[in-house]
Amino acid sequence: MAERLGLPRTRGNGRLLVALAIDALGNGVMAPFLLLFLGAWTGLDLLVIGSVLTAARLAALPLGMAAGPLTDRLGPRRALVLSGAAQAAGTGGFLLCTGPAQVAACALLAAVGDAVFWVAYRSLTAAVVPEPDRPRWLGAQIALRNAAFAVGGLAAALVVAAPGRTGLAVLAAANAASYLVLAVMIGTWHPAVAPTARHSDVDAVSYRVVLADRPYLLFVGVNLLLVVAMATPALLLAVYVGEVLHGPVWLVGVAFTVETVLIALCQTVVGRVLERRRRTSVLRWAALAFAASSAAYALLPAVPGGLLGPCLLGAVLITTAANLLEGPTGIGLVTDAAPDRVRGRYTAVYQLSWNVGKAVVPGAAAWLLDRGPAVPWLALTACCVLAYALLTRLSRLLPAHVDRPAVAVG
Repeated sequence: MAERLGLPRTRGNGRLLVALAIDALGNGVMAPFLLLFLGAWTGLDLLVIGSVLTAARLAALPLGMAAGPLTDRLGPRRALVLSGAAQAAGTGGFLLCTGPAQVAACALLAAVGDAVFWVAYRSLTAAVVPEPDRPRWLGAQIALRNAAFAVGGLAAALVVAAPGRTGLAVLAAANAASYLVLAVMIGTWHPAVAPTARHSDVDAVSYRVVLADRPYLLFVGVNLLLVVAMATPALLLAVYVGEVLHGPVWLVGVAFTVETVLIALCQTVVGRVLERRRRTSVLRWAALAFAASSAAYALLPAVPGGLLGPCLLGAVLITTAANLLEGPTGIGLVTDAAPDRVRGRYTAVYQLSWNVGKAVVPGAAAWLLDRGPAVPWLALTACCVLAYALLTRLSRLLPAHVDRPAVAVG
C-alpha cells in the first residue's frame, strides 16, 4: 500500500515531518490574510503595506544569502532552531505595529528567519534521509505541509468571518507560536544519522562553485518565475475578491482549503505517477497550468455574481494541478545538483529565487492591481509562458543525473 501511494520510510525522522506540519499550521492561518490583517490592525493603506513588505523582503535578501554559509558551518539543525526564533519574533511583532517603520522591521526579521528556515530545513532533510528515499520524502513533506496548511486555512476562514479585530489578533499570535514550537521540536531532536556540522574546506569554497554552474543558475531563474506564479494568488486573491469583485472574502479561505486538501491527498500519488518523467518536462507542464490559471483569474470580473464561487474554485483547481506537478520536482533537482560539502550554498541560491519572488510580489501585485483588475493576472500569464520557453532550453543543458525521474522508485 505504501508503495502504491508513493509514501516514504519515515522511521527515526518523524519529528522532521511533525515540525514542518506545526510550521504550516501556523503559517496557514495567516498567509492568505496578511495584507488584510495589517490593514485592519495599523490603519495603513494596502498599497503602503504592500510596498513596505516588499522593501523589507528585498532588504533581507543580502542577509538571507548568509543562510548558506551559516548552515554549512553550524549544521542545518542548529540553523533551523535559530530561524524559528527569528520568525517567532518577527511575526509576533506585527501585533505591536502602529506604523510603516515597525511593520518593516518585523517583516525584515521574519524574512531573514524564513530564508534561513528553508535552506536549513532542506539541507537537514538531505543530511538525515537516505538518498533513495529523498524524492518521496519531499513529496510527503509537501503533502503533510498542505494538510496542516488546510487546517489552518479553514480555521482562519472561520475566524475572519467574525466581526472586529480580535480574530485577526488570534491568527497573528497563532502564527508566531507555531515558530516557537517548531524551534523546540528541532532543538530537542537528535536524529539517528547526525548531520555534519561542517566540512574542513567549506570556507574556501564560497559561492564560486555555485555561480560557475550555469545550468543550475538558469533553473534558479526559471524557479523565480514559477514562484511569482505560485505566490501571487495566495497574497492577492483575498483583496481581489473582496475589493475588486465585491464578493465574500471567506470564499478565498474555502478555495485555498480545497487546494491544500487535494495536494495533501494527491501529492505522493502524483509523484509516483510522474516518477519516470524528466524533471524539466514535469516543470513545463506546471508552467502551462500556472499560465492557464492566471488567465482564468483575469476573467473573473466578467463572471455573474452567482457564479463567482464555482468559477473561483475552478481557477484555484487549475493552480492546484500546477502545484502538484511542480511539487517536489524543483527541490529534488536542487538536491541532486548540489555537492554535499556546499549543499547549504546551493540551497541558499535556490532559496534566493523564493525570497526575491516573495519580496517582489506584494508591491508589484498591489501596483499592477491599481492599474486594472486583469493586469496582474495577465503579467503572471506572460511570466509562465517565459518559464516554459526557458525550461525547454534547460532540458538540453542539465546533466542526466539531475534531470532524472522526478520521484525515485523504492
